[in-house]
Amino acid sequence: MKKHMANDTKKIIDTLLNSISEISEVQSIGISGSMTSLPRAGEGDIDIFIYCDMIPDFEKRQAIINRLGNQIQEGRVNIFEGGHWGIGDFVLINGIETWLMYFTVSETLTDVESILNGKYPDKLDNYYYPIGRCAMLKNINILYDKSNFLNDLKIRLSKYPDKLGKILIQYHIDELDDTEDLERAVVRKDVLFYHFAMDIAIDHFLQALFAINKVYFPSRKRTLDFIENFNVKPEACNETLLEVIKLGGFSEGINQSFTLWGNMVDELKKLGNV
Repeated sequence: MKKHMANDTKKIIDTLLNSISEISEVQSIGISGSMTSLPRAGEGDIDIFIYCDMIPDFEKRQAIINRLGNQIQEGRVNIFEGGHWGIGDFVLINGIETWLMYFTVSETLTDVESILNGKYPDKLDNYYYPIGRCAMLKNINILYDKSNFLNDLKIRLSKYPDKLGKILIQYHIDELDDTEDLERAVVRKDVLFYHFAMDIAIDHFLQALFAINKVYFPSRKRTLDFIENFNVKPEACNETLLEVIKLGGFSEGINQSFTLWGNMVDELKKLGNV
């Protein structure tokens, strides 16, 4: 039954993608993740990125969803408009949330160039990492590419720019030097405040570490798996990170946690030649 449903889901998505690719404004379609191992309901959602000369109008996009009829449980157009995730439509396929995100080719190219030039060294609102957009595009699975837009972009992103690495390493190491909140939390043995300050510090640490390894920082998901495969990292990096967090979870461990953290940051600075 489950296998049958998975096949159904893929079939419905194929139908949906074929319809979208027939819209004249659409240049390219990609999916983050694989079409061969789609999530089941509750396991995750499906993100489909659609790149266009111009965003197709509401009526065209509504017609695409209407065409699926009772193959879907729900379909809505313009769930969000503009911002980091483009123009967003939503369909529910066998209980799986499926997002159709429309972007223009020109704004995507402008964004990517700004990111690669180091204009956005840190996360923005709601934990959106601009550098994560480069990670996504570098690894995107191309489903349709009328004028090779996505293929050319993947080639452009295949070499991590040295200039970007230098900007990101310097920026995040500088941020790590600001330990005022952490020190305050240590003195007060304030577990929750320490946790708050440490999460900000870990964010900078990770972004610097990814830049040192010339890997676009995707987001905070599956970080330990990435670090496991890095060649350049502080000794016992994953274990030490987890120990820093564990010791910071009770007031008597905060001091030791902060000492471990300081040693690891010093090692990171050496690795980054800062």
